[in-house]
This record gives sequence, C-alpha cells and structure tokens, in this order.
Amino acid sequence: MELFLKNLHYGTDEISNYFSENRISWDQFYPSERKLFETIELSSKDAILDIGCGCGGLGLALNEKFGIFSYTGIDINSSAIEAGRQLSSSSTLICGDILDVTDSSLRDQSFDLVCSLSCIDWNVQFAEMLAVSWGHVKPGGKFVATFRLCLGKGCSELKDSYQYINYEGKKEGEIAAYVVLNFKKLMAELEEFNPSEIKGTGYWGMPSSTAVTPYDSLCFAAFSITKRVDTDLGEVYIDLDLPEELIAVLKE
Repeated sequence: MELFLKNLHYGTDEISNYFSENRISWDQFYPSERKLFETIELSSKDAILDIGCGCGGLGLALNEKFGIFSYTGIDINSSAIEAGRQLSSSSTLICGDILDVTDSSLRDQSFDLVCSLSCIDWNVQFAEMLAVSWGHVKPGGKFVATFRLCLGKGCSELKDSYQYINYEGKKEGEIAAYVVLNFKKLMAELEEFNPSEIKGTGYWGMPSSTAVTPYDSLCFAAFSITKRVDTDLGEVYIDLDLPEELIAVLKE
C-alpha cells in the first residue's frame, strides 16, 4: 500500500517551451520571490532542492545572484527536464514525482534550502507535497514556497478550481489544480511543523487568465519557513509582510 497518491503527470510541451525562455534569470522572478530570497542568508556552499523545477531556471537565477552551484531540481514533466539539461550541464535535474522518489540522489537526502515555486499549489496532493518537501529540509535549513491565499474558504478540488497549462493565455490544453488556501488555516499547518521562523510576503492580485476558479482576487504570497535545530527551544518567530486584511485574522 502506497503512503501517498502520486501526482498528475503532465505531458504537454507548454511547460518546456515556456520555462526554457522564462524564469531563467534573476530579474524574471516575481518581486515577492526575489524579496524573500534576499532576506535569506544564502551561501555559495548551500545545497538547493527545487521541487517542480520546470527547466531548472531557479538554479540559474540563484547562481547569478548568490553564486550557488549545488542545485538539484525535480519535475514530473520529461520535456522540461530535457530542456533544462540543455540550459545547464552543472545542475542535477531529475524527471520524477517527489511523492514517488526512487532516485538515490534524492531519497533520504536533506538540503540547506528546499524550494517549491508555483508547484505545490498546482497539485491536488497539497498536504502530502507540503510534508514531503519539509522532510527534505536540514535542521537549520529553510523551505521556500509560493501559495495562493484567501480570507474565506479555500479550494483544493480540481473540479472546482483549475488552470489550463497554456502560456498564450488560452483556456485550452491540459489542466492542473489551482489550489487556493485559507490564510489562517495555512498558518496553522505551517506552525504544526514547529519551525523556528516563518516569513512571508505577498500582495493582492487577480487570478490567472487561464484559471477557472470561484475567486475574483487572491493574495499571491511567498513564504520562508526555517526548520528548528535541536538546541532551539524558543517560540516561533513570525515576520509577515502581507495585506492588512490577512494579518488582522491572526489577531482574532
């Protein structure tokens, strides 16, 4: 019996076509992502795992900005991985499902920084993806992920909220889950990991033009969660640069 259901496998070439030319340099990443990475004390010696790496552009961007060379990426789309190998010969790129890892370079391995940008919230197995990602973080290391947030009821059902994988703005082609999370519930889930620090930054925006979702506006946020070391017994430190409406619900 498998512990987790596997993720959906996307066969479209849309992913490789887009990510082989976009999100491969530092200035192509979202302001919230760049801002969060700049608050992290990254070292050129840090080992990075990128879950849902596309063509591995984050590795190129982190090398450009911080001189990081130890980069491992995993993606479920084989054409994206092949395109990524053409972009960088120094990155370790693995085609596979993080929920069903058999590659020895990942199984039971931990990293200084684990990232999942625009990936976890594309998966119906959200809770499992979150737990598995956290499991690859070293004590003292960080997990960086992006989330779509709302104040009301969230949605993780594919039939109720989904996005076409189409980078020309058309509602056609394969679909992926367009997961939207209740902010207060997400914070509770993150605190259950007993981290030493939670940082977040984000802003209100409209859903993607290729999304079919009941929400008119969402908070697009990036979070950094630090795994506690054994000697750290203090309370979790929370630093959130998010819209006031979200911050207010934590005080209720």
